[in-house]
Amino acid sequence: MSQQDPTLPQQKLMASWPGQPVDKNGILRVLNESGSKTPILWIFNGANEPEILAKSLGEDQPLFFSRSMHLIVQPNDDRDLVRKVLTDYLFKELCLHLPGVKLDMGANCQGAGMLMGLSILLRARDIDVERLFLINCRLPDVPTNLPALLIYGDQDQQHDPFRSNPKRANERAMKLFSSYQRVMINAQHGRYFTTESIEEIVDRMMAFRSSLRL
Repeated sequence: MSQQDPTLPQQKLMASWPGQPVDKNGILRVLNESGSKTPILWIFNGANEPEILAKSLGEDQPLFFSRSMHLIVQPNDDRDLVRKVLTDYLFKELCLHLPGVKLDMGANCQGAGMLMGLSILLRARDIDVERLFLINCRLPDVPTNLPALLIYGDQDQQHDPFRSNPKRANERAMKLFSSYQRVMINAQHGRYFTTESIEEIVDRMMAFRSSLRL
C-alpha cells in the first residue's frame, strides 16, 4: 500500500458529500436521521447516490453511509490492506456512535467486500445486522451467514456471476449467505441510481425486508 493512510483521501473525497457527518472526519454520514425505521448502512461509489436512495426510501428511513475504495486504490496498493483499513475505521466509528443498534446493510458492487466484512465485525460486538442488500455483488469470499438480496441489471451481464456460471454462483452464494434471493431489474452498468432503477431497487428491498421479519 502507498504510504498515505487511505482514510485521508477518503475524507477528502467525502468532504462535499451530502448528509450530516457522524464521525469527526465525515467518512460516516447520515441522511433522514430522525426516521423511525430500522437504519440502513450503505457503501456507495459516487457522491450523488446517497441523496437519490434516501429520497426514494422516504424521510422515515435513516440512511447511514460511507464510500467504497473507488478512486482510493493506487496501482501499487495492496487492495486487501486498503479494504481492511477502511473497514476497521467504519467498524470503530459505528461501535462508538451506534452501539447496540439494529441495521440492514447495503452496497454497490465495489463496496460489497467492505460491507460483508463489516457485517461480521459488527455482530461480534452485538450490533445486530439483519439483512444485506447487494447491487452487482461478485460474491467475494466473505461468509456472512446473513440473508441477502442480490440485485443485478438485465443489461449488465458482465458483472453478474449467475449468468456466466449459474451453478457455481449458486453454490458460492449458499456458502456466503444464510439464504439469498437474486432479482433482475431494468438497468445497465453504472445506471442503477437513475429515477426508474432506484424505485425498482427500493421496491425489491422493501419486499425482501417484509418477507424476512426477524
